[in-house]
Amino acid sequence: MASLGVGILGAGWVAGEYVKAFRDLPQTEVAGLYSRTPGRASELLQALGVEAREYFQEEELFDDPAVDIVVSCTPPEVRPRHVVRAAETGRHVVIEKPVSLSMAGVEKIRQAVASSGVKTVTSFVLRWNPMIETIRRLVDDGIIGELIYAEADYWNPGNPARPQPWWVTKSGAGSAFLEGGCHAADAIRYLAGEVAEVSAVSCPAKRSELYEYDPIVVASLTFENGAVGKTSTVLDAETPYTFNIRLFGTDGTIQNNRVFSPKHYPGALDYWEFPTILPDTSDVAHHPFSREISHFVECITADVESHASIHDTYKSMALVFAIDESAASGGRPISVAEVGEVVDRATAPDPAARGGATLS
Repeated sequence: MASLGVGILGAGWVAGEYVKAFRDLPQTEVAGLYSRTPGRASELLQALGVEAREYFQEEELFDDPAVDIVVSCTPPEVRPRHVVRAAETGRHVVIEKPVSLSMAGVEKIRQAVASSGVKTVTSFVLRWNPMIETIRRLVDDGIIGELIYAEADYWNPGNPARPQPWWVTKSGAGSAFLEGGCHAADAIRYLAGEVAEVSAVSCPAKRSELYEYDPIVVASLTFENGAVGKTSTVLDAETPYTFNIRLFGTDGTIQNNRVFSPKHYPGALDYWEFPTILPDTSDVAHHPFSREISHFVECITADVESHASIHDTYKSMALVFAIDESAASGGRPISVAEVGEVVDRATAPDPAARGGATLS
């Protein structure tokens, strides 16, 4: 198979991770990068030892016949325009998170992808984190039985004065869950199942006056199977970066990399711990872009949908927007399905109609 050419929109840190991932895959070749800052793309390519074009205009990337895959690493407010353009020109797309700052933007992307039939992967990259992958396998193997209660938390205070001020603005980041908490929203869907209803509250920053949105949000959840749970985002507190997953079931419980299930492990008197790479470590496997991209290229080659395609992850975004809507109303219960209905489901393809089952 001929190499798949890759065009990347953006030249920041995350773009560099994609350059490395595609550089190291024999099936792909970086065709070029576009940045709004002239020269920045060339600097990044040179630093990573990649010979490719610097596109000085967006049009150059979309007009380049060598580009088969477009990677959107630009700010989320312009992502729908870029992803729709890529889909309409027949390019497969890597969609950084958040997919959009509005559910209407998610709708535009999903409809364009459904109409064109191109493949997509949304970069909820923690789906490829080793701990998350192991938990998913344990859940699929029935270790916890029927879900009773679930939690997912994204606590990443960072430094609001760092040189990316858009992270603290409503126009740039949108909200705490859009900025980073969407990882927790996606993880709880992926591991615990679909959420039916949310009720969320938030509070303003205590440490920094730079945030234009409430950086602390907690949402209570009711799942479609009747289970309950909660998810939270904390961007303004004195704490190390922490990502929690807790799943309580009729047959057992998983708390991050600790498992208790007497039904399946009758000799265990307490939690046992499986060694893994946690999703809050500084190790590169925390953000395993190379595994995500290898998976995506496999999906393209096999003509199957990714388990993290836009046809699945629009539901994670609907959960995020439901949380934001509830928090803005002071905790009013919001139906996630009603938020998601802004997306015309009639346009969604059956994964089996294009190359078989979804690839996980």
